[in-house]
Amino acid sequence: MSENSNITFSSVFLDKTPPDDAHIGEMIQWGQQLHASGFITEIESSLSIRTKMGFIITGSNITLDSIKKDGVVEVRGVVFGLNRPSIYVKGQIAPSREALLHSCIYEALPQINAVFLISGHDILAAAEKLGIPSTAIEQPAGSQELAQEAANLVKIHKTVSSFVLKNYGVVILGTTVTEAGTITEEILNKVHSSTKAKSVKKKRI
Repeated sequence: MSENSNITFSSVFLDKTPPDDAHIGEMIQWGQQLHASGFITEIESSLSIRTKMGFIITGSNITLDSIKKDGVVEVRGVVFGLNRPSIYVKGQIAPSREALLHSCIYEALPQINAVFLISGHDILAAAEKLGIPSTAIEQPAGSQELAQEAANLVKIHKTVSSFVLKNYGVVILGTTVTEAGTITEEILNKVHSSTKAKSVKKKRI
């Protein structure tokens, strides 16, 4: 599925200058580090950090290993219209298709300053074994319905650090970029252990 499919919003560019924030460098480093795991479905994944004006998020079609300063945009606001929402951004490219998802989470959880969305078959399987909360209904990627499902979940589980988007991916929440990255690594380590155990079992058989 391409990153541009199921886009349910319009991007309104307020300023074509790339956003400038001290934490962008951290986000770039975590993107490269997480990509190295080999378990992440790149095109389905996105990272964001809260700012005073909104939040900075990876751009459309930007893979985790190729995040650069001009490959992120700052979402300054979301306006819901009759046909589709308009997302007001500062930057050179459109935001990730999951910008609405990130926006809803930041609005629901003011204490959260970083949101990571990672996807992959092994990641989902491992997350389910961890027993973390999951949205009840599968919704289309990039949709308002998916964002609302996530918002509903975090309003119930206000202290949750990670949760599953049913049949799609895992959302990791942190008060800092480092916290979100560390939690993500812990999940990926469990994925590695799980796949390694399966490999050993197959060899024995």
